[in-house]
Amino acid sequence: MKDLLLDIRYALRVLWKSPAFTLVALVTLMLGIGANVVVFGVVNAVLLHPLPVSDPGNLYQLRLKPWTSFKGLTTSYPAFQDYRQRNTTFSEIAGFDGFCQARLSWDNSTRRVSGYAVTGNYFELLGVQPEVGRFIQSADDHGPNSAPYIVLGNNLWRSAFNADPGVIGTTVRLDKASFTVVGVAPARFHGTEQFDWPDYFIPVVNYFDAKYLEDRTGRPLAVLGRLKPGVTPEQATENLSAIAAQLAKEYPKTDTGVPLRLIRPGLYGDTGDVIRGFLYSVAGGRSGGDGDRKPAAGCAEPVAVALWPRGSQGRCACLPGSSDLDLGKRAAVWDDSGAAGVGE
Repeated sequence: MKDLLLDIRYALRVLWKSPAFTLVALVTLMLGIGANVVVFGVVNAVLLHPLPVSDPGNLYQLRLKPWTSFKGLTTSYPAFQDYRQRNTTFSEIAGFDGFCQARLSWDNSTRRVSGYAVTGNYFELLGVQPEVGRFIQSADDHGPNSAPYIVLGNNLWRSAFNADPGVIGTTVRLDKASFTVVGVAPARFHGTEQFDWPDYFIPVVNYFDAKYLEDRTGRPLAVLGRLKPGVTPEQATENLSAIAAQLAKEYPKTDTGVPLRLIRPGLYGDTGDVIRGFLYSVAGGRSGGDGDRKPAAGCAEPVAVALWPRGSQGRCACLPGSSDLDLGKRAAVWDDSGAAGVGE
């Protein structure tokens, strides 16, 4: 113990005599510790804790076969319905649009919010249970503007409505449209992206107007699905690609026929390939899917994209939740010719 105290005193004297060196050493240690905390925090969130949904290992997102970076694009609503009805390999397919931005008004209060527009079977597909009330259901969907219902995100419910169960059945406004609050999402559920925390969920049929719901070049939906028992990802991709080719013949002006693949949802675009590969290397694991971290045949392990229709307008939108400097904003960028790899 005496020798240890002497060593400590000596080290302190040396550091005191070399303030520049001491400062550099402290800053280096702080940056190193901080970087490790961040990296392993993300490893814990992304690799060790899957999306808080039922059977996350069987949840896939449909993507174009060509690799693209941060292209959060999928398919038009009519094309989504075609894939849902024609496929033979999925037990169910659902869609969502994470680009919703609005001004929420209730009582005498207003605030800017962001959320998801979802198909009626979105929550049924995910198998989550509401904190209060109920979720949007397939039975609510009877065509354009037929389901003026809203599910509040848990954080919004607590911050704006003081976690009052009595909010169920009340009416709020998103911009100029009125919605009845039917439920509240559970605290652990925040959509199907790891770093998104949507404030609300509304039906797609009440987000898009009737024209967009029929337009194959309309705004995109991200598409999720669950495989039927005994079906492999490779079989599903073959089935989906065959449907894509058939749709291109039926709608040559809008559908490209580009082959599809399946990936794990959660990390914004194919950039998730890079993110997961880095995290697995840091964590000392093997890159791949759940369980043994080995991806199934035909299934790329990263995250999301889609079916980009020809003739779509170029635009840029910022989404809550991805990777600007603070993972607080996500930029999804289109070009006028379509998503990368989708052109002729």
